[in-house]
Amino acid sequence: MTYNVKLFEEFPTEDDLLDIIRQTSTTVWKRELVIKDIEAWLDNFKGELFSLSHERIIGLWLLSHFTFYNEDEVKHLCRVVYRDLIHYISLNFKSKTESLDDFLISFFQKSNIISSEQISGSGGFIAYFFRQVNGLPIKDLFNFSISNISDKIENILVIDDVTLSSGKKSQMYKFWQDAKLKYPKKKLFLLTLLSSEESCKFLKKEFDIEVINAITLDNRDKCFHKQSDVFSAINKEEITVLCQQFADHYGRKIGIVEALGFGNGQYTFGFFYNTPDNTLPIFWGQVNGWIPVLRRYHKNYFGQNYLLDERFI
Repeated sequence: MTYNVKLFEEFPTEDDLLDIIRQTSTTVWKRELVIKDIEAWLDNFKGELFSLSHERIIGLWLLSHFTFYNEDEVKHLCRVVYRDLIHYISLNFKSKTESLDDFLISFFQKSNIISSEQISGSGGFIAYFFRQVNGLPIKDLFNFSISNISDKIENILVIDDVTLSSGKKSQMYKFWQDAKLKYPKKKLFLLTLLSSEESCKFLKKEFDIEVINAITLDNRDKCFHKQSDVFSAINKEEITVLCQQFADHYGRKIGIVEALGFGNGQYTFGFFYNTPDNTLPIFWGQVNGWIPVLRRYHKNYFGQNYLLDERFI
């Protein structure tokens, strides 16, 4: 492909980018990415679109802008969501006869917190931290299934880590559709660590859900959007276009249907326990010989294999 090689003068050197990634992964991620792991990932890029040196720089530039939420940060986000939930409940306090504390206690006594997925999904994982860091009672408040909600419950609070998709094809759409049909008179809440502006608006409009989240993602968080923070320091549209072509080319090579992430997510973030599929697949893809730099643990809905390669007996 013919391209303007002078554009790459805007980027730091490969050694500088490697230093930034090592320091960031050690001090911020609290999980050091060692050189051999980064090099193994960089070996995926073969100079098929641009020169090999330029492809390595693009890959390192994107990785240097990856946001990694470690365990402490996930716990902090759980506190923020709970604080905002309390604030929302308090705004509806109108009584002149009872105290705010009694009003809050009454709300939670008539509430269940559940996950939208099976108990082993990310929602259940976040529910554990949410209960732990906010000192919530394990009995009565948390429920394992939306099918197990009693008549005395008025508020259903669904907890998850991310809510990013806004279309009717998303897994969450089917869940909320069923929930609304099953419990038309109950108040529905979504407690989520990160959500997109589009998904919040969509869910509120479709199902009258109250979305309470810690971080709202917008166009600045989409890697190749013209408002993207990833390229704000360079601020050249041509560079953004080249980098998008790069991510799209190798995303397709991996074999991911949506080469820039599910729903054209274009995100560059992940958690210490998993990486969302809305994030660029070049980071987490692990099929067709692709070596990921970050792991994504896919949900196994239909598999019947319960044994690993090890011998247990």
